[in-house]
Amino acid sequence: MTRYLLILMATLLLGSCTSVEGPRKPSATGKTGEMLVVTPTARWNGHAGDIIREAFGSDIPFLMQPEPHFNLIQIAEQDFVKLFETHRNIFFVEFDNSLERGKIEVSRHVWSYPQRVIRLKVPDEAALQRIMDANTEEFITLYLETERERLINAYSRMMNHGARNVIREKFGLDITVPEGYFIAKVEEDFVWLRQTGTRDDIELGLMISVFPYTDATADFAPQTIWDRRNTMTRLHIPGSLPNSHMTTYPDIPPVFREINFNGKYAMEGRGFWRMHNDFMGGPFVSITFVNENKGQLVNLDGFVYRPNRDKRDLLRQVEALIYSVKPYVPGQDQEESEEIS
Repeated sequence: MTRYLLILMATLLLGSCTSVEGPRKPSATGKTGEMLVVTPTARWNGHAGDIIREAFGSDIPFLMQPEPHFNLIQIAEQDFVKLFETHRNIFFVEFDNSLERGKIEVSRHVWSYPQRVIRLKVPDEAALQRIMDANTEEFITLYLETERERLINAYSRMMNHGARNVIREKFGLDITVPEGYFIAKVEEDFVWLRQTGTRDDIELGLMISVFPYTDATADFAPQTIWDRRNTMTRLHIPGSLPNSHMTTYPDIPPVFREINFNGKYAMEGRGFWRMHNDFMGGPFVSITFVNENKGQLVNLDGFVYRPNRDKRDLLRQVEALIYSVKPYVPGQDQEESEEIS
């Protein structure tokens, strides 16, 4: 493990604490998926800018069209005035040739809420490259957490309480379902939340499936999760044509990885779905974890349909819906209202 990663881990522990002052600060600004990069313009126009653009402006895998992780806006530090302080995602890169090695500082809710600020101090571009090589994935994860936090906060202000209560009662799970989503199908072990576009040809969906939890090795195996997905979509997600149904695109297998999902061990899968015997498809993200309160394996599977148009922001909206899921604790509504008051 590199020294840079050790520094990051230490700062993440500090940054992960919820700020009491956070909600009292101004609301964060900036468009969805936008990142403000504060670094000297001469560096941005040279190799340092290439390093940063390669890290944060690279294409996201498993989207139908090329789309970057973030849309980058650069300013020099002398131009970083109060107007820019409330931006949601800020990435500082400072160059100081008196330093022996690079340093990483990670902060939350510094000037606004929700906000993530990462500051790198490096002696040269070689040190910047080393830090980015070791930590880009973690940096992206932190910024995406803040993007989801913004969306979940927005969802909580326009809640579909009926759909939320159905999921609480059936699965013992709480979820922040915004208006616009409706329950398209309910079974004993399955719920399909759906949002359809009124003007554009858009479809957002979240499948919630529960299974008996028997064996960690088997239940979290990627092939098992993949097979279960195809079973549930064949049973519950029909296409518009006869004998059509959703399936996982067979020629490009999904990619799985272990993640921390709201403090729980989980397996994430990303890939493409398509309609068997129909002409539809798009990206999906799947997260599998254990709900200890029920002793059940839970699979949350979100998908997007938006033909021939960008899908990054829509998929992130679905991911925010997924990340709002947590075990339901009766009485927590009262506790939340007391905290807000």
